[in-house]
Amino acid sequence: MGYSGYSYSALTQAEFYKAEAELIRFGERLAHSPSAKYLQDTLLAIDAIFAIRMSHDMTLPAVPLITAFDLSNGKYRGDAEQGIRMQRPGFRLPDDCLNAALQAIHYMQAIEWASAVSRQDAAITMETVLHLHEILLSGKTGDNRYHGFRSNFLPHKKGSDPTAIPLEISDLCAFASSEAYSPLGQASIIHWAFERIVPFDTMIDRTGLILAFMPMFRRGLFASGYMAPICWGASIGREYRRKLKDSSRIDHPPGKGEDLREHWAVYNAQNTYLSVVVADSFLAEAEKLSAKWRSQNLRIPAHSALDKLLDLLLGNPGLSTIRAAELIGKSYGATNEAIRQLARAGIVREVAVDGRERIFVCGQSAAMITDFVESLVKKGDEAESSGVRC
Repeated sequence: MGYSGYSYSALTQAEFYKAEAELIRFGERLAHSPSAKYLQDTLLAIDAIFAIRMSHDMTLPAVPLITAFDLSNGKYRGDAEQGIRMQRPGFRLPDDCLNAALQAIHYMQAIEWASAVSRQDAAITMETVLHLHEILLSGKTGDNRYHGFRSNFLPHKKGSDPTAIPLEISDLCAFASSEAYSPLGQASIIHWAFERIVPFDTMIDRTGLILAFMPMFRRGLFASGYMAPICWGASIGREYRRKLKDSSRIDHPPGKGEDLREHWAVYNAQNTYLSVVVADSFLAEAEKLSAKWRSQNLRIPAHSALDKLLDLLLGNPGLSTIRAAELIGKSYGATNEAIRQLARAGIVREVAVDGRERIFVCGQSAAMITDFVESLVKKGDEAESSGVRC
């Protein structure tokens, strides 16, 4: 099946360009923000919270998710289950959301992998799709023995014939490696086509979503791997989104399928634009907190451990001294002394000593992140109940 013969309407293309322009400007703003690189995982965690919310009726706690993700990647080499299990008291995720949290961390790891592969400009292939699906199922430490495509027909003749899936996915990957449309136009076709094929028995939505992101990574819209939280907008009006996805699996009369694909494309473009608005507002909150800290009676030499810690703590509210030193690229001694100064200033407090690791928490940044996510949930709920898009 060819994917390059579809022509978007002028109004839909205008929605694409509006969102793409905002993503480009967002990348430029990040390039001039000293704290941006330390907020990357925080923005990714916010996106993951709403990726889970698209399919689960729950909102994961933001700060425990961030600390579990950091612990998984930092201390346990990508083992998300171990990272969650070994979280320290005060940061542990509630028992009733452990499975959802595991899915969220796998989603974050899949985004990281997709971003890294895309920056290497490697071609998107069937193996790319299989590996992406494996990370979403099992995380970075999966056995890489791919579960493979589904082998059974779906009910009501939806989705592709199982024997045709490898060829259809190969064709879709060839399209994903091209530049036939604007990045968002290409991404929208990829996700729509993936939902039509339904190549797997599980994780269809997230696999198709991240596959659709890959051309956007490849073409520079997510600067340096930063993910604006697109899933926030997608978690609003979930029933409408489900109907759009289901429509991709139905044979439509001439013209009707194109209309629905336009609706899907506009929906994606508007969510992307909203995601930049959300990311910008979060960065604004972080900058206000940073300015408050830096106005205190602290001597902060440029590029010192103290200077870098003030940026790091904005997005990482709970860290050991060892991990903080690793992230800011300073010695343990310099980092430890900087943390002591922050503790005296009331910016951090020690909550535990774990072997050699002294654990500190920044209540102000934790509150900022938590309040921000809760405000998004409230705003989304209000929009969904009123039927109005944010």
